[in-house]
Amino acid sequence: MTMDKEKVCQAFGRAAVSYDIFGRFQREVCERMLCLLPERLPLSFKPSSLLDAGCGTGFGTQCLKCFWPDADMTGCDLSQEMVDRMHEKGFSAVVGDLEKMPFDSDRFDFIWCSLALQWCHPAIVFPELHRVLENNGLLYFTTPVPGTLPEIDFAFSGMDDSNRVLPFSAPDELENHLRQAGFADIELHTEKHVMHYPDFRSVIDSIRGVGAHQSVRKRQPLMGKTAWKTAGERYESFRDEAGLPVTYELVYGFAVAKK
Repeated sequence: MTMDKEKVCQAFGRAAVSYDIFGRFQREVCERMLCLLPERLPLSFKPSSLLDAGCGTGFGTQCLKCFWPDADMTGCDLSQEMVDRMHEKGFSAVVGDLEKMPFDSDRFDFIWCSLALQWCHPAIVFPELHRVLENNGLLYFTTPVPGTLPEIDFAFSGMDDSNRVLPFSAPDELENHLRQAGFADIELHTEKHVMHYPDFRSVIDSIRGVGAHQSVRKRQPLMGKTAWKTAGERYESFRDEAGLPVTYELVYGFAVAKK
């Protein structure tokens, strides 16, 4: 997978203002991560230096601040606009690509990464996360896996040659890359997360509004009204009592850096 990081950065930069409005799914995932966190932590673990990797506007950092109010917390995001929003909320954050972060080795003892790894290659990002963690430092993340956005895939299938759903890594691939990067005590837990929206436009806005509509390096041609109408009609076939579903298959991962 080749990702156009510049386009991803631009998309999230444009979405910085609307991210907190449209990011209901992202907030719910952070809350779920927080609920699962205590059962994964070693007894009496208390981080002193924590990284929110792919911090966005800082909802995850806010959650962690409630959990560990005395920890030194730093955010890192590809988008300057997202980092600016972090600063507005009073958090420390820097601009950086998770595949090549601007931190010294052994800098953190805990890394939180919610819904950011899908924009990275696991063979590159996991060694980098391992590098900035100290020995026995903890990595806690969630990322989409295959089975995510099947409704979008179906609605737009055959429209053109563009890929509108990322080729997500499977859990066993993620585990292999984690081990190769030097992580141990790996725990991966998969859950299905379904959001509902009243109409097709709301579905699209929920994705575009958080900047998550960039895909692999292939420019998507503009779609005409007829194509959009066809996609909307296809999506309607998924409607249930709660509305139009948007399905995410997520893996919640926990690993310990060994050096």
